[in-house]
Amino acid sequence: MKPDRSTVLCSLLLLVFSSPAGFSLPAIGQPPTASPAPRPAQPAVASSDPALITARACRVQPGDAADIPSPERGPLLKLLVEQGSVVQQGDVLAELDQDEALLALKLAEQELLAAQQKQASSRLAQVAAAALAEAERQSEQAALDAQQAQLSAADTASVRLAAAKEAEAAGALELAAASRRASARSVSEREYLALTSQRDQAAIATQQARHEAELAALKARSMAKAAEQQVAAVSRLRLLLETAEGTERAEQAQLDVLRTTVEIARQKVQRRRLVAPFAGIVTERRKAAGEWLEPGEPVLRLIQTSRLLIDGVVSIQESQRLQAGQAARVRRVAAAATGEVAMARLIFVSPEVDALNDAVRVRAEVPQPPAWLRPGAQVLLEIVP
Repeated sequence: MKPDRSTVLCSLLLLVFSSPAGFSLPAIGQPPTASPAPRPAQPAVASSDPALITARACRVQPGDAADIPSPERGPLLKLLVEQGSVVQQGDVLAELDQDEALLALKLAEQELLAAQQKQASSRLAQVAAAALAEAERQSEQAALDAQQAQLSAADTASVRLAAAKEAEAAGALELAAASRRASARSVSEREYLALTSQRDQAAIATQQARHEAELAALKARSMAKAAEQQVAAVSRLRLLLETAEGTERAEQAQLDVLRTTVEIARQKVQRRRLVAPFAGIVTERRKAAGEWLEPGEPVLRLIQTSRLLIDGVVSIQESQRLQAGQAARVRRVAAAATGEVAMARLIFVSPEVDALNDAVRVRAEVPQPPAWLRPGAQVLLEIVP
């Protein structure tokens, strides 16, 4: 029996509205067919290269991170940065109220200035020290001169040499005289007179040497006396200097105390500024202007993103093939990020084994991270052993 047209149309409508998801509308006269189900996104998997070691449970960490605390107690005057501000090392991030600290610094500086002016007006110790230094120098020189004169006076070599030459000349003259007594022609008159002249000159030279030796002895005694007088002068000046230095030490001690007070006051002013300990980005402002702060209370959070760290774990067997300095690469976990790779360098392989998961911690450094690599993200770390 051939079905009529209305029966066929009703059957098709019933089939369309009662068909489950996954079936498409069939053409007239065609049986319904199932459409393919959508493929779910698959996460990227570790490289199949057996030479690579893929670390597990990898997270991106900032190169450095710090909660910037308040170093002093007081009201927060102003915040100089916003969330997301890029700062350099040493930049001022926030300031506490400084009025009281500035007044204390000004008072300490005025007291120090007054004490310095008082010390500058009293120069007795300086004069005594200068006079003593000059006297000591002269005393040392006088002692050296006296010692040299004494050595010269004690040296009788010139006297002995002159006496020896005189004796030699006298001996030669005596021989000539004896020879002439034996034979009048043995020594001529001219030769005899020459020998006589040599003896007389030698005698004169001996007398001159003895006279110079006596003068040297007198000079040595005189210079020794002058050296003693110079030593006495040094002693008197040293006593005067000790007296002056006693007063000056008391003044200097007071100056030291005042300088310390000024330095403490200056540091208190500086400590009422929050300074960036490293270059980075402000990620959080935890306080607002006008709030009261206690020492150590966090005000800002700062992280370093110009250098990132990748923390992960490997098995004990894999860790035996790793060492600091080996090359590595970082990839996103999502399959859509295929091809996005950042080069890294292994900087740490833990010498300890984690007792909970029987794994070894590793850390890699990304010195110039790309924009897609951010702290807190899960990534893949592949190390080239």
